[in-house]
Amino acid sequence: MKKNLSFITNPFDQIAGFKALIWGLFGMTISIVLSYLSGWHYHGLLHFGPAPNSALWCYAIEHIIVWLIPSVFFYIGGLLLSRSKIRLIDVLGTVAFAQLPLLINSLVQLSPPLQQFLIIDTNMPIEEITKQPGYTLGASVSMILVVFLVWTLIWMFKALRISCNLKGFKLTMLYIISIGGGEMIIRYLIRMCY
Repeated sequence: MKKNLSFITNPFDQIAGFKALIWGLFGMTISIVLSYLSGWHYHGLLHFGPAPNSALWCYAIEHIIVWLIPSVFFYIGGLLLSRSKIRLIDVLGTVAFAQLPLLINSLVQLSPPLQQFLIIDTNMPIEEITKQPGYTLGASVSMILVVFLVWTLIWMFKALRISCNLKGFKLTMLYIISIGGGEMIIRYLIRMCY
């Protein structure tokens, strides 16, 4: 039981490199299909919702960008800040694996309450939006997404710590810059798909 709990809180003591990459890419592939079926797009690592392009390639590009941009930030930052030898495969693998909880988000997005929530016209005034059928239930179910997003962010922090052998101030600053700066770049790149 303790080993299972340890894996849930920090899988990177047990998995990294190529094995983590394979599992992460497998999860990403399933997530792409589920996102395509649900109509929910990854607008960034921290933002999901509808978008005007419903082509399968668009969903794939979104997922790849959400994986590669933090990986690039982590890798470059690790090379600059760590005294250890940083392996690209470890960074790519742990970041891909860290995003596995987002697979559950993709599954939840197929639920009828979120599908109803998706078709609400967001151009209306907020007072009208909140009166739409399914708004309250859809908004409540969407809170589940936050749990798995936070889980992903925690795993990404641990992925950076393990793959780049960082701790303390360097770890924290690189993580904040990678997630914050990465999110801006991700959103810019994904917007070009629409």
